Amino acid sequence: MEKLHKHTHGCTHCACNNPVLEILKEELFSPENVAKMKSVSGKKTSQKPQALMVSGGTIRPMIGGSTDTVEAVGFANGKVVITGDQKSVEKFMLKNHPKYQKKVLTGTQTLLPGLIEPHVHMVPTAMMSDWLDVSPFNGQDLLPVYDLTSVGAIINKNIPKIPGYVILGRGLDPSLMPFVVKADGTKELQTIDNTVLDSINSEVPVMLLSASMHTLYLNTKALQHVFQKSSEIQKQYKTVDQYILETKGQLQESPEMTPALKVVMLQIIAMSVHINKYLTELFQLANSRGVTFMYDAGLNKGFETLLRLYSEIHPELVRTGGAYICSSQEDANNLGAYRQPDDYKPVYYGHVKVVSDGSNQGLTGYQSAPYLCDPANNTGIFNFPQTGIPAHTIPPSYNTLINTVVAAKGWPLMVHANGDQAVAFAINAYQSALAQYKGPELRNRIEHCSLLTPDQITNMLQMGVSPSFLIGHVGYWGYAFKKVIFGEKAQMLDLCGSTLAVGMRITLHSDNEVSPLGPLRMMEQSITRIMEKKTTSIDVLNSAECLTPEQALIAVTYDAAWQCYADKWVGSLNEGYFADFVILGQDPLSLTSQSQQYMKMRNIPVLETWVGGICVYTPDQKTSQNGKAVSEKNRVVSDSL
Repeated sequence: MEKLHKHTHGCTHCACNNPVLEILKEELFSPENVAKMKSVSGKKTSQKPQALMVSGGTIRPMIGGSTDTVEAVGFANGKVVITGDQKSVEKFMLKNHPKYQKKVLTGTQTLLPGLIEPHVHMVPTAMMSDWLDVSPFNGQDLLPVYDLTSVGAIINKNIPKIPGYVILGRGLDPSLMPFVVKADGTKELQTIDNTVLDSINSEVPVMLLSASMHTLYLNTKALQHVFQKSSEIQKQYKTVDQYILETKGQLQESPEMTPALKVVMLQIIAMSVHINKYLTELFQLANSRGVTFMYDAGLNKGFETLLRLYSEIHPELVRTGGAYICSSQEDANNLGAYRQPDDYKPVYYGHVKVVSDGSNQGLTGYQSAPYLCDPANNTGIFNFPQTGIPAHTIPPSYNTLINTVVAAKGWPLMVHANGDQAVAFAINAYQSALAQYKGPELRNRIEHCSLLTPDQITNMLQMGVSPSFLIGHVGYWGYAFKKVIFGEKAQMLDLCGSTLAVGMRITLHSDNEVSPLGPLRMMEQSITRIMEKKTTSIDVLNSAECLTPEQALIAVTYDAAWQCYADKWVGSLNEGYFADFVILGQDPLSLTSQSQQYMKMRNIPVLETWVGGICVYTPDQKTSQNGKAVSEKNRVVSDSL
């Protein structure tokens, strides 16, 4: 479990602002390294889109957000050219595209618009692919056994072959390990410190980044290694024993993590040379799960440069856009005027992103009352504190930041807010900014928007602010929230049903790599709301908030495109839209009972994924891990050097 600590301006702890890349961004994105990344890439090959008519099976074009079916759809020149009854489509294709090909779906096969991931982190995920995966996931499922023993087995199976190299791991998640029962019978999250890691391996330096990206855990050997190699640490601590005693191997925030990460900087930078390979693997994985569009919720100039370079020399496997990360008032002041994207181009900007707090499962989401578990009196982190301002009062400087982005610069905004106090601050800041905003309607969002009240839902509706839910909070972490972290407060988690009931438009996201890619899985978790960590029986978290299959499908297609300013190109199969679609082995809307949906909707076979009229995925094509996690649990960074 992560210790209580002092916070400073700019602390961000989740995939929205990866601390490793933030600390090393100058080195990672230097002209020399960017040149290396580009030099190892191949040439872009061009493939002409097919003129194609698809009929049979089930075809849901999602036009206007409707789940109604049509008999056929025609594609040509990478776009949708017609939908309707089979005879009309056939007649049109024969007249206008006489060399078109036919594809007839059979049985339960189903064609949908390409599925959308409206909040991911592409470059950070790809750049850390070679870190040892010590996360609780196997593909889209929780590992059946995830504890210190299983993590230790992964570590000891992957000892670096090169002397002096450090085991770098990512995704360590104490909140999904078995609870620790205290003497008084209460349950706590597993604590990780240097002595715990020493029990796994005391001979090789080990550094493990938590899933919340809030803490870097080191064993004693790694602490000794950092002390010996870092003059900064030697100045701060008199002896190595003092460094070990005071940190206990739990390095938090940039001030504590930076010296340790700089010691292994060459290992981390070496991964950047292979970034294009890892991006390709990530996009192939997305295609294998029916994804044709990914919206990055935290772009900076370095990330944008890498993604643009990639798009210049690689076939487009997914459409890409995102939000520009804004971490300070200076960043906001330097924003140019907003222009809504009219024509698609890779890595377009749709929003500005502000990260206001951390993650609830990492105990850093900013709360109005302390977490139930240790450490005592921990209310998490607010990233924009102001001296002299009480904890439950919104800092004026935060209001100024939001006002600058929205009212002064006219940008649509995505505010990361997990804790209930962070959500309250975000809503208050929006109210203040929108009262001064004069311009066209903006598609402002609250990301994760984890803990809500009915009054807050009403306020968001009135302001036109929509939520994007990290629905894995319910499926993966719901049991930990209910039993240890929040108690009954967990009933406020991801109020999908309530927000839709008042007329709001919502989306579902993975925050990859916080949780695995997979819109079908996200649909399933929003429909069933089953807490997957509890394996002895089926336990639903707040069944009143369950979505219908139709509502969930709209959230990962039509409304996701709208929320990302991509609704002129994707999200449905309107005439003139991109020929981006997926063919599934079964219609997800045909799964109408909990027994049919749970652990089954996520595993509906993806038979084909098409982008711009080109087939980019079939199951027999080579994809990373055969559609499982991009990185294996038996890889370590030194293997690729």
